[in-house]
Amino acid sequence: AVVSTQSTGALGATAPDPAFTTMCTTFALAGICGYHTVWGVTPALHSPLMSVTNAISGITAVGGLLVMGGGYLPTNAVQTLAAAAAFVSFINIFGGFVITQRMLDMFKRPTDPPEHNYLYGLPAALFLGGYGYAASQNMADIHQMTYLASPL
Repeated sequence: AVVSTQSTGALGATAPDPAFTTMCTTFALAGICGYHTVWGVTPALHSPLMSVTNAISGITAVGGLLVMGGGYLPTNAVQTLAAAAAFVSFINIFGGFVITQRMLDMFKRPTDPPEHNYLYGLPAALFLGGYGYAASQNMADIHQMTYLASPL
C-alpha cells in the first residue's frame, strides 16, 4: 500500500498534464479489472473468455490501424506505438483462433464429416482482389466503400 501511494504521488508530481494522469488511472483500473475478471473465471469458461478477448484485441487492432494514419512506415512515436499495438493484437487474435480450434477439435468424433474451413478464404480473396483493382484504377471513394462493406 505504501509503494502504491508513493508511486501515485510520484505520477501526480511528474505528470505533464492532467490528461496523462487520467489515462494512466484508466489504464491501471482496466488492468486491475482484467486481472480479477480472468482469475475469477472457472476453468470451464476460459474458452468463451478467449472469444471475448479476441473481440477486444480486434478493437485494439483497428484503433492501432487508425492511429497509424495510413502511411507505410511510422513517422513519430505515437504511430510507432500504434503499429506495435496493432501487431501484438493481431498475434493475440491469431493465437486465440488457433487455441479455439484446438479446443473444438477435442470434441470432434471420428464419424464427423470433414470440415472445409479454408473455403471461407475465397470471399475474402475476391473482396481484397476487387479492392486492389479498384484502388489501382483510382476509383473515387473506394476506400469509404471498402470500410462500409468490410464487416459483411
